[in-house]
Amino acid sequence: MRIWVVLAASALGLAGASRVAAQRALGKLLFFEPALSVNGKRSCASCHRPEKAFTDHRGTPRALRFAGNLRRNSPTILNAAGQTSFFHDGRASSLDAVIEAVLTSPDEFGSSYAQAAQRLGSSAEYRQLFRRAFAAPVAANTINAALVAYLRAQTATASPYDRARAGGPALPATPAAGAALFAGAGGCAGCHGGPQFRDGQRHEVAAGQWVKTPTLRNVAVTMPYRADGGAATLAAVLTDGYHRPLPPRPLTAPEVEQLTAFLEALTDTTSADHRAPAALPRMRDLPGRAVGGQY
Repeated sequence: MRIWVVLAASALGLAGASRVAAQRALGKLLFFEPALSVNGKRSCASCHRPEKAFTDHRGTPRALRFAGNLRRNSPTILNAAGQTSFFHDGRASSLDAVIEAVLTSPDEFGSSYAQAAQRLGSSAEYRQLFRRAFAAPVAANTINAALVAYLRAQTATASPYDRARAGGPALPATPAAGAALFAGAGGCAGCHGGPQFRDGQRHEVAAGQWVKTPTLRNVAVTMPYRADGGAATLAAVLTDGYHRPLPPRPLTAPEVEQLTAFLEALTDTTSADHRAPAALPRMRDLPGRAVGGQY
């Protein structure tokens, strides 16, 4: 959806930074808003919990109404902005497309923009917040725009590694050795290069299974790993059937330790907003809903 871009730009011209702050604040409420799901019990925060670096620490997340599990592991939303493709298979080309896919998926929110807008629009508080943020009513484009504004603000780039590069305290010997291995003989930077430690490409991790390279920022606190959540530890990923053959030779045990220590040095749990809202706007149809949903 491109409409929200024009709308948000117009609103920005009216009120500048305060309008952006209003959009982000509204997006935060919507991120924790279970009214976006058909049963009023599931929110974005159900699978992307802020206290778990915006993942859920499950192999694969629960499906709507606990009807089994989804097929893919929940990726972190930290530093999600700036990508050109989304989901593990890269099938979405924008955050707007991700939101629409989740909102309408029968396994995730099972809802529609019409239902979501009707519910939010039934709340006088939400109507006021949308007018303040966009000078526009509750609609598909403004719902998307608010959520995207919040997601774009969730960055985490002040890890010990970043501070060391900026002239702060140097990394200890083990993670420093891991950093050198990562950039050199380990071959890791080939796929996990750049400031976000991802290349934006898909790779065949098993016969016929193509997966987009995930960011390695905060990877030490977003376990379990792989698209199917099948690896419990970083060491398990570094020595699995896909990664083991990639360097010029298999990694030694000390090298696995060094790389693990370096990946742990990419952790930043202080930059992003990890606090849930204290309360949600009043809504007649769903008066007792919980912040973040019930699961």
